[in-house]
Amino acid sequence: MQDEIIKHSKKIQSSMNNKEHSFKEKVKEVLTEIFIIVFAVTLSIWLHSWSEHKHQQEEASVFLGNLKNDLKNDIKNIDIEKKAYQDSNIGYEKILALTASQLDSIYKSKKKVDFPIYSHGPKMNIGNYEGFKSSGKIGYIEDEKLKQRILNYYQIFVPAVSEVDKMYNDFLFKSFDKMIENADKPEEKLYSDPKFKKTVEFLVRLGKNNIRVYDENTKPEAIELIKAIEKEMNK
Repeated sequence: MQDEIIKHSKKIQSSMNNKEHSFKEKVKEVLTEIFIIVFAVTLSIWLHSWSEHKHQQEEASVFLGNLKNDLKNDIKNIDIEKKAYQDSNIGYEKILALTASQLDSIYKSKKKVDFPIYSHGPKMNIGNYEGFKSSGKIGYIEDEKLKQRILNYYQIFVPAVSEVDKMYNDFLFKSFDKMIENADKPEEKLYSDPKFKKTVEFLVRLGKNNIRVYDENTKPEAIELIKAIEKEMNK
């Protein structure tokens, strides 16, 4: 492009110095060359912008495809974790249902009460999102509603899952602390202790709440976001 501009600039200079042409002819030739230069520069800028925009949209398309796969994996992991919460709750509710006499009978027969030990928390896939966002390319997504939905999912719904799981796990470890503090007592006495039973009851409540967060917030949003991405990619 630079060579073309230099070539046409030389033609302008040559036209101005041409003594055989009238002033009117010189003006006409100069204007023609200027028009060619302006047109060439404008076309070059447009082609460059078009090429850059095309490249950006290709990157955005790849990102959305990867994000769609991440969301599908998020849903699978949420379902796995939901089942784990349900299993833990069943185990705790069995303990809560045992009476003092039942507990005494179990331990007299040399059996044990199974106390579920499971630290909860699905592995949410945020690598592709964080990489695309940190590179400043999130703006490549031209659909503002889709872009906002992606941001909301990763800035609101994913952290919500981490927060409720953290609350649960913190309380679970408090339950373990109570078991350690009462290590000198027979387990049947611990499991029938009203304070310990109240602790386990609260653990079950937290588990049910976390299942609700999965079912009513994060998972539905992931499903809707997948639909929005598919709609964008099929345009």
